[in-house]
Amino acid sequence: MSKRNRLLNNPPKSLEEIYFSEIRPQLYENHAHHHQYGVRKGTTLAEHLDSACQFILTVSRIAEVPEHKRPLLLAATAVHDLNKLDTQKRNIKTLARNQEFLREQLEKACVLSFVVSEDDLELVRKLIERHSGHNVSDGARFLPEDPNIERWAAMLTAADLFDLGIPDAQRFRKLEKELTVAFGRSCNLFRISISEDKGYITALLLGACEEVLQKYGLNPLAIFPDGELFEGETLSNVDLTKEIAAVWQSKIDQVFGNNIERLVRPTKDGIKVTYQAIQQNIEEVLVNVEALLERKKAGYKSDKIAKDVTKWGEAAGAEALIKAAELQLLPVSNAEEFAISEGLKAAYLSYREAGLSPKEVWDKIAHHTGISELQRTAIEPFNGQYGRPLFAAKAAVKGIEGIKKALQESFQLRKESTQISEETEVSEEMIAVVSRMVNLPFAIRLNGVDDLNAYVEANPRQRCSLGSTSTDIDELISDNMPPGTKVQAFSNRLPGGISAEPKRQADSIAALAYQLMAVGANFPAVKKQDPLYLHLALPKGSAPELLRIWRRLLKQLAATNAEGGTVTIDELKLYKDNQLEFKANKVVGLALPKRPDFVHTSVIIPLLWGDVNNSLALLKSLRLALEISLSLDIGFPFVLSSNLEVELSNDVYGRIEGIPSALQTLLGNGQYQQRQDAEKILERLRCIGKLATSVASIQKADDCLYDLARACVRPIELYYVLLRWTLREQDEPNLSVIWSRICEPLNTLLESFMPDENLLLTKYLKEAAQIAAEGKIWGSSFKRTAQAEPFTAFIAAIRSQKPYLGLDVIFAALVQQYHTRLDRIREHGVGATKYEQVKRYYELLRKLYEEVYSARPEKFLSDQKTLEAAYLFFLEEARK
Repeated sequence: MSKRNRLLNNPPKSLEEIYFSEIRPQLYENHAHHHQYGVRKGTTLAEHLDSACQFILTVSRIAEVPEHKRPLLLAATAVHDLNKLDTQKRNIKTLARNQEFLREQLEKACVLSFVVSEDDLELVRKLIERHSGHNVSDGARFLPEDPNIERWAAMLTAADLFDLGIPDAQRFRKLEKELTVAFGRSCNLFRISISEDKGYITALLLGACEEVLQKYGLNPLAIFPDGELFEGETLSNVDLTKEIAAVWQSKIDQVFGNNIERLVRPTKDGIKVTYQAIQQNIEEVLVNVEALLERKKAGYKSDKIAKDVTKWGEAAGAEALIKAAELQLLPVSNAEEFAISEGLKAAYLSYREAGLSPKEVWDKIAHHTGISELQRTAIEPFNGQYGRPLFAAKAAVKGIEGIKKALQESFQLRKESTQISEETEVSEEMIAVVSRMVNLPFAIRLNGVDDLNAYVEANPRQRCSLGSTSTDIDELISDNMPPGTKVQAFSNRLPGGISAEPKRQADSIAALAYQLMAVGANFPAVKKQDPLYLHLALPKGSAPELLRIWRRLLKQLAATNAEGGTVTIDELKLYKDNQLEFKANKVVGLALPKRPDFVHTSVIIPLLWGDVNNSLALLKSLRLALEISLSLDIGFPFVLSSNLEVELSNDVYGRIEGIPSALQTLLGNGQYQQRQDAEKILERLRCIGKLATSVASIQKADDCLYDLARACVRPIELYYVLLRWTLREQDEPNLSVIWSRICEPLNTLLESFMPDENLLLTKYLKEAAQIAAEGKIWGSSFKRTAQAEPFTAFIAAIRSQKPYLGLDVIFAALVQQYHTRLDRIREHGVGATKYEQVKRYYELLRKLYEEVYSARPEKFLSDQKTLEAAYLFFLEEARK
């Protein structure tokens, strides 16, 4: 496979950064195809060494090993399985004492620079020799030595055992035994796991768990796609669920607190303020409302407002209009008054959220804005939400300041009306969600019957469009739901429903998870598109330091777009040179997370590609996913899906959901068990990208890429697609130059999946092209039509085949006619040798016609363009 990318390009500073940017890639370069057996079956030596190295980095930091000794522990761990690195299969003891061999392996693993002196090398030898539980047999037992060696050897032993393929309970007992020696204190392991991954909200929950558990003396030891492993002396027998839920809630509130502008939204029904915004900062909310009113003022259109005035005036009746006019309740007539009317509407909507009736609402609005008692009575016949603001704007003598006071009171009422329930019900709900989503290392009793009953007894109109059907269901409009969420109930089709858009039901936590995503990802400032979601999970057993490095990398990538939008790829460099170069884009690319704490065991990255079909979006997304996932210094399992929630598995390296049938030959079944399976798909996509840019301009490369991907259903069709695109881009292309560009990626691609039924077809075509190249059997020039002339003569003969003429006659005539043609166009004529060459040429084509196409003209002629294109490229190959 071509050289893979690296994402960590900054100069490393800490030992962990040196490991991930320099040493780890080398381990995979050296040992990625060295498979293991026994209890480690299904993993490679590279994966084992990587797991052990990450573990030793974490444990040595927890144990406070001196900084000048930690590199030596890492060096010993990187080559600890010397017997697996030796072609002669000698034992570890023999190999560890062979200084030349040991130095050679240390150099191959890029860790020899850590071993400065002979004493350092001796320490590495001792650690390697003792890690597998052997007795000390080198005479050191009779001499004084550093007492820490026993502790460090126990760390290396634990690192070697960490990825052992045995049940967790048994494996953890072995680890606890070694780590007790390593830490010089009792050590217990505690694992927390999540039952479902809902993206950013799950990352915040895991962050809350980590924060609380660290407070109680537990240290993060390793990260898994479905949770985290901690170690500590003991865990107090306290139910920490409530404390975790409180920290989780505060983290969620902080996110919304920093995004109030997203929670104060202008809609066609007026400016709406969500409860989360009020909960965070009322003053900030008022600033945002005032800014939106200024925007409304700037967008004032007299003709549109006149239509609304007419509509709601007629709805109130002629008598109401006359009474209103007498009391100076005149309709809006300028931009200033329109802004005030929109402010009145915003106050009305906010008061209504507090549970007040329309009459109570307008009594309060009148009090704050200076509307008199008589005027208040006169506007009663008008519609409370739409009509009254239009006719009361002139009467609101206190203007924007009065509206701000009304809004402030409505916000306070909303806080008070929900405060009691928020303190009891919401916190209880959050505690229940924590209990349901996280398996914590202390006893929690869940009542699963309640969830089952909620699902069974749910009203069909309340079945969830998003999340599971539970007792906590929200009815939401489409803006608060992921694109493409199915509608369960149409409000305008139910009795008493309004003619608004269809409503969707959602589990409250699932809806909150999406709203966090909408607020927390760097989406482009354009109309909402249907994204694909790239789910990247840290490999099982990852060091916590890898999470910090990963978070920092994502933050740096997001900073590529200083305006906070999407980040895209330089596609020319990606397709031509397989290089990842990120750059800012306003519309398409990766919507990276805005905050580091949105990334934990996994991260969800929405991918947007603008106005392209789903198959092309899938191809572009998968290429990017594989380049990131298979980079040498990252190597993360992935899932590519149109769903926000997916199940991440420890057993599958990569998965694609929703592969169209036209792409299944290219992409396989979408389940890639091992890293090597994903590498194979990346190789194919790289070949197709190189082919597309070789025959098409970068502006049309995506269209060509899509055509090539679909042609893979029958790989011989690739030749026709490539020729067609070459002719589309150039009137008289130089096929020799084109072939020099495409032959390598094309042959690599064909070798990857050329089906058996095409072997005979290509065999005869290639042999015919070889004879044509040797005998110069073509027309009078190097133009495409002249080069294909003998082959197109064969196609024409089959097309005009008469029922009464046998194949012997047809092919004998072809040989004679084309020999005569060559004799006429060649300067010195041709003789018997050329006749034999032409005869052999057409004999091969006859075999192709009879054996591959069963001498059926309709079957053959349906492939004529494909065969001609393949023949032209085979002819160029034969000439080389």
